[in-house]
Amino acid sequence: MTKVMIAIIVLSAVILPAQAAFAVITMTLDRDLVDFRTMESGQTVVISDQGVYHNEITCTSTNNQPWYLKANMIRPFTSGMNTIPNEDFQWMVVDVINGKGIVYNNKNVPNPFTNFKSLIYTSDPEDNTGVEVKIRFRYILKLSKRQIAGNYFGSVRWTMTELL
Repeated sequence: MTKVMIAIIVLSAVILPAQAAFAVITMTLDRDLVDFRTMESGQTVVISDQGVYHNEITCTSTNNQPWYLKANMIRPFTSGMNTIPNEDFQWMVVDVINGKGIVYNNKNVPNPFTNFKSLIYTSDPEDNTGVEVKIRFRYILKLSKRQIAGNYFGSVRWTMTELL
């Protein structure tokens, strides 16, 4: 039986609007660590340490322009020379508070992280008026039965932008 220690460090980034200097566009992440703790090869673990969700991203814009929340893996899970495929690490939007926009691929549907920025949420005109839109996430990690033991770490970048 192989034990695998897993943690993901989540980085966040905000791309500011280029138009109005007085507009506010912000993004905050309430928990920046996703720790799958000790897993065994062949195991699947769902992380939702806050009950139904694990962490929450709050997005606010007063620019009256559509904005988009995206995510990508900037460093895959690695331990030495060993990696866990990105497609085995998934995000899922479980709730949106105060937002009327569109969740990519609907709520409660697992989506794999990729190296490329994946669209997660598109704002609604009401979301662009200073409303705090809170997007709640759950994470899933599936290990293959052949996954080599180690301490694996990876990094995700969250991006809020007005450019699709």
